[in-house]
Amino acid sequence: MNYARARLWLGITGVGTLVTLSALLLLFQLPQRFLLTQPATFSAELRELFFVLVAYAAISAPFDFFGGFVLPHEFGRSQGGFFAFLPRWLRGVILHSVFLLTFGLLLLHAARVGGTLLTLGVFCGLQFALLLFQPLLARLLGGLCYSREEPTVLSGGGHYFTGGITGLPGHERVLLPAHWQELLTPEQLQAVLLRKRGTIESGARTRGLLLAFGWNLAGFCLALALTGGLSSIGQLVTLSLWFTLWSFLGLLLLPAPSQNGVFEADQYALENGASREVLESMIRQLDALQDDEPARSERVERIFHPLPSVERRRQRFGTSPSGFGAWHGARMAIYFSWAGLSLLSRAVHCNSGRPDVWVFLPSD
Repeated sequence: MNYARARLWLGITGVGTLVTLSALLLLFQLPQRFLLTQPATFSAELRELFFVLVAYAAISAPFDFFGGFVLPHEFGRSQGGFFAFLPRWLRGVILHSVFLLTFGLLLLHAARVGGTLLTLGVFCGLQFALLLFQPLLARLLGGLCYSREEPTVLSGGGHYFTGGITGLPGHERVLLPAHWQELLTPEQLQAVLLRKRGTIESGARTRGLLLAFGWNLAGFCLALALTGGLSSIGQLVTLSLWFTLWSFLGLLLLPAPSQNGVFEADQYALENGASREVLESMIRQLDALQDDEPARSERVERIFHPLPSVERRRQRFGTSPSGFGAWHGARMAIYFSWAGLSLLSRAVHCNSGRPDVWVFLPSD
């Protein structure tokens, strides 16, 4: 088994464990049996939600350990020791848990003060805040650093870190990993920037944000309806479990429009000065830093990979993308799912055990 398949099976196992656990907890109504079912003091609710998040961290820890330490060492993808991995992972887990704790209490008190409408408003506001403060959160959770000389360059992430596009539509900023400047030729870097510009100018990045935002909002509304209200910690955890199941459905359905967004960006680069040879060499080089799997079966890719393989992208050079393109929509939905307390936001194969990509999930 190669590194890419090992990570894929880790993601399938981790996601499958959390989804199965969520379904069983809902089936047997365990949150209502063991957690507060009535409003209580702030300290009591804080304490109970804290222990729920500790349990979540404990369940996720083995998958994080394998994803962030064991597999990279087993396949020669990391030289850092366990005591280099541990503090980075602990910082990410603690801060991520603090955000989930804060978001949960905000949703709970919004429901008590303003009912369903205010709860939905707070949920939308949290997604908006996650977008607005994405660079800051990446620095806090992942230990990333911004270059003083070049504020659009980020260092401190692993070889798999890809940066991203941040900011509100119309005010975008492209952030590139520092190691790309050493790895890529000037022509390849130009192709990278052309692709990023294409996702912005074509609207594919905005469509990706809207897809992620809308998908999560629809799932949150459904989870809130299935929960039957939000007045206690028991109901808050129940909502989180329902939203986790919705997030899992997104993992299966959202890769297709995200892949189309990748094809659109490739085509834009080709039409605006990048040669096929430079674009292909750049894609192959960056893929080697990720899963290093230039070809894979279409069935596996359709479900598990929002980023199409090198070979599939190469075959689409020069052809107009078909279908709805929403660049990075699938993985932005994972990031935005913090707002609904999804348990899958750091469990997928591309970010399991990697706090430096819990905020900026790997993109093309």
